[in-house]
Amino acid sequence: MPSAVERIRGGREIARPRALVWALAAAFSLLVAGVGRAAPAQVRITAAPQGGDLVISISRADGEHSSIHAFTLDNPSRLVFDLANALLPPDHPRTLEVALTSVYRVRMGQNQPNPPVVRVVVDLPEGGGPPAWETHNGEAPGETVIVVHGEGRPALALPEVTSKGDIVLLRFSGVGGLTRRTGALAEPPRLFVDLAGAEVSGELIRDFPDENGLLAQVRLGQQPEEDGKPVARLVVELRKDAAHSVFEDGADLVVAVGPEAWALPLPAYHGAERLKGRTIVVDPGHGGKDTGAQARLVAKEAGQGADCGDGMVLEKDIVLDIAKRLARALEAEGAKVVMTRSDDTYISLRERAAIANRIHADVFVSVHCNSCDRPNTLHGTSVYYDHAHSIPLARAVQAELLAALGTEDKGVRNANFAVIRRTKGPGILVETAFINHADDQRRLLNENFRERAARAIAHGIVEFLNQGGGAKEE
Repeated sequence: MPSAVERIRGGREIARPRALVWALAAAFSLLVAGVGRAAPAQVRITAAPQGGDLVISISRADGEHSSIHAFTLDNPSRLVFDLANALLPPDHPRTLEVALTSVYRVRMGQNQPNPPVVRVVVDLPEGGGPPAWETHNGEAPGETVIVVHGEGRPALALPEVTSKGDIVLLRFSGVGGLTRRTGALAEPPRLFVDLAGAEVSGELIRDFPDENGLLAQVRLGQQPEEDGKPVARLVVELRKDAAHSVFEDGADLVVAVGPEAWALPLPAYHGAERLKGRTIVVDPGHGGKDTGAQARLVAKEAGQGADCGDGMVLEKDIVLDIAKRLARALEAEGAKVVMTRSDDTYISLRERAAIANRIHADVFVSVHCNSCDRPNTLHGTSVYYDHAHSIPLARAVQAELLAALGTEDKGVRNANFAVIRRTKGPGILVETAFINHADDQRRLLNENFRERAARAIAHGIVEFLNQGGGAKEE
């Protein structure tokens, strides 16, 4: 294996408690009230100023409260609220003008027909982070109210802490839809997540005195602004190294810590159209006559999509499953996805790169499993690049993979691999885990691990492109 030239671990930790910044009026809450299981119903939507706030009223004809998935979009700045199992009547207005300095228009439409989703878009002025918002049940049957505050930003507050068996779950309310950057630090072991557009209400620390527990401390702090927007950091400090996973659950961000946290089932993926207008080429490594790495099956279980015929685990099968999951996540984010193969087909290395070059792809990502000559020696995750313009992409994806999977950091590395050498635009090769290491193999054969890997790669691509990446090499 080539030596690592870039490391995710390291970097600066948050400053210790700082002065009070903004006092936000409220945090976002997600209303579920059974609508996810209800039949589709028509909705009526009104929007009007109330003081300096915008009040949006949503009324369902069936008397149920609305199930809302909320997120933010940039360029231009928008708040988006997706209403599940909702139908917009043909005669309903599609645009509502609003006389507020913080909001200038509300738009709505039938975003998808099956399952039916109505999308409400709040257009915001450029500059600064998104405003704070909250939801609550209205006075009328079936009425849900969204209040978009004229001032303030999403608040990062101390989490709700629960457990599921030996796994500790930390739920940070209302910040799941924000653009984030994640990483891991050592001595002591700790995880951090930077959230763009969020502010903490002050210097916040919670200690966990149980010496036998996994958690030592959770602390929050404000980081320097980036691109004129505030950045809030959360740090989860552990008493000892432990598997971990960072993921979204509705409007919330969840950090799971404990044995096999990577195997926890994930909530449904809700895209935010953060890659609309982008083209991504997803390349499942190997295929057909080229099996890729092979390893004797040593794990006890094999998940769906991982063919283990004849007692062997084949790289080409594992990576095809991950790549299909990645394609679904990217499409949910609005991207046009082109796969170099979608079945057990052999594609030459030259043709894989040519596909990306012909369509001027914004990103090329090749998905692989690692292997070494001596089984059960090396394990972990790495991302490779060839051209210098791909380093930021590799860093972003590696950081997300480590946060989601809790695998050992094998680094961001330079390598002369043909598929990324011949790709003109930003291109990376992801080695998710070692197929011939017993612990890594058990992860790779678990469909929740593979789903986490796919979502982490997608989040890394979102982070890279939203920071201005995607320029092509001429």
